[in-house]
Amino acid sequence: MHLPDTGTGVVAFGIKTGIITSNDNITEVVKGIIKKNPDIIRDNDILCVTESVVAITQHNVVKLDDVSAEIKSRLNLRDNSTAGVIHPILSRNRFSMMLKAIAKTVPEGKVIIQLRFPDDEQGNPVITKKTLKKINKSLSDIITLKDIGEDRLYHPETGMDYIDYYEAIVRETGSDIEIFLDNSFGHIINKNPDAIIVSNVHERNDVLEDIRDSGYMNVITLQDIYSDPRKGVYSEFGLLGSNLLDPVNEQLKLMPRNSDQVCEKIKKMINTEFNKDIEVLIYGDGAYKDPESGIFELADPVSCFGCTSDIKNKNRIGVKTKYLMQKLHNEGKSGEEIEIIIEEERKKFIEKQDKQNFSAQGTTPRKIENLVSSLADLVSGSGDSNTPLIVVRGFI
Repeated sequence: MHLPDTGTGVVAFGIKTGIITSNDNITEVVKGIIKKNPDIIRDNDILCVTESVVAITQHNVVKLDDVSAEIKSRLNLRDNSTAGVIHPILSRNRFSMMLKAIAKTVPEGKVIIQLRFPDDEQGNPVITKKTLKKINKSLSDIITLKDIGEDRLYHPETGMDYIDYYEAIVRETGSDIEIFLDNSFGHIINKNPDAIIVSNVHERNDVLEDIRDSGYMNVITLQDIYSDPRKGVYSEFGLLGSNLLDPVNEQLKLMPRNSDQVCEKIKKMINTEFNKDIEVLIYGDGAYKDPESGIFELADPVSCFGCTSDIKNKNRIGVKTKYLMQKLHNEGKSGEEIEIIIEEERKKFIEKQDKQNFSAQGTTPRKIENLVSSLADLVSGSGDSNTPLIVVRGFI
């Protein structure tokens, strides 16, 4: 990768690795790639590895029947029980298989699904404002499918009727199903289901607390399923962020585990084998919100699953160049003097993490790990460019 040494700022580029399977070791994969082209990595680069290949090489894959068995045991469900599902996201890849696993636990019973509206947590639309006005409902109301009638919403990107899709998944297992829209939790609790699974990604803990505060206790989140480190397969995030790996064999890929340690191992290998001092992180979904559809990209519980210690929990505090430039220009400083002062200010920020300094006014401090993870995902994952490794240069 021949990039100019001067005149560039932050640069991010993808690295093609070929197919990575469960037979591979991610550290060895990285070693092999760099051996082929040692110039691809430089001191102070950040090597970003997508979470999916880490999880696959960790064999962090579960079968749907095993997920159902754990849910059934954890919540003490019977075949004819009623299971409540609160605020799942609308997704074929992310939630459809989890819903099937839940429905399989009560094949002679019922699944009650409560959807958040007008959008799910990721901004996927559930009902239009026009329909709400037509049926004379507000965000504080409970809305049934009978209320909606023929005004069912088709997803603007996939063209799917997700209510119909989720109904079909549940009925295929033999279970009955009820779906309604509600932004609070009293209605589903009053239906007295045998158990409730909170399916939010980012608001899960708040929802869990609200439900338990009401006195209902047989409730868990998706994070509580397959998060036990005593199991051979687990993730600290449980089922959160998991996605469809093999629909035929009904397999789900969990998020990677022990990601910080994986990053440190890769960093040490690169330092030992290639004498380069870099940072490493493992990234998931970028925290990107589409300005047209309003859909929030971050279906994973975090954007960065792990990173090396030198960048962990460190803020990138930018120098607001236009403010500082104008201030110094007004003071009569030359262009050359201004450049020197701005560079000195930038170094101070990195060293002292000084968020209150005048030069930082107008910038928002953000964690390096989150910024770089989002950048890496935009370069690779969101474009599906088959580059599971991303090098970010000039960021630190």
